[in-house]
Amino acid sequence: MLIREAGRDEDELVVRHYRALWESYGVGDENIRPDAEQVVRDFIMSGRDRYEMAAFLAEIDGQVVGSTACQLHHLPYPAVTTAAFSKYGYIWHVFTDPAARRRGVATQLVQRAVDHLRAIGCTKAVLHASDAGEPVYRQLGFAIAKEMRLDL
Repeated sequence: MLIREAGRDEDELVVRHYRALWESYGVGDENIRPDAEQVVRDFIMSGRDRYEMAAFLAEIDGQVVGSTACQLHHLPYPAVTTAAFSKYGYIWHVFTDPAARRRGVATQLVQRAVDHLRAIGCTKAVLHASDAGEPVYRQLGFAIAKEMRLDL
């Protein structure tokens, strides 16, 4: 398996994988914005320009079977701590083609994303796990953190 950084010319693959990720969660087309692909393209551009975003691809036998993307985490609240204490990186997408699952693809992709976040000075890596992904992330040392939600 080869894990490599995705080039800008491969953004469309990352966009397709991100869409497929939501579909794998059971989110139907009626709940996906009609401009979803453009929203992701814009997010990628902003991430590259402002948040040191990087995407990585997994290849087996020359075929791309998975991807991940990560960047500096921009917080939804005022950051009052120093970067040395809490410079967070966020892994916002991990996708493995269903035919390639259970072969270590996600594990290697996440490790590469963590390496990137560490290289840009992050002190913590954050992600939101699906039920299927949680064991992979735990194996890599991620711990469950409290988040509370209220349906409105």
